[in-house]
Amino acid sequence: MPAQMGKRFEDAALGAQYMITKGGDGELSCVEAPAGEANALGKRYVDEATGITVLCTKAGKARLCCNGVPMELLAAKSMPSSD
Repeated sequence: MPAQMGKRFEDAALGAQYMITKGGDGELSCVEAPAGEANALGKRYVDEATGITVLCTKAGKARLCCNGVPMELLAAKSMPSSD
């Protein structure tokens, strides 16, 4: 099932919730994260292959995956200086 923008994704067993901010053709799933590697509240994660982007709305003990591959933290965009 494709990930649709605006939909929520939840893994109740691991206590994590996400909001899909950019959809695409990929299957989302969660795996239990090793210590210190769980997805963080308020951070965005992206899958480069499919373009799917999600926002972590409730942190848990999970690491989000797309098509079985862990999603990467989306780096913050740098803003120009206002000198």
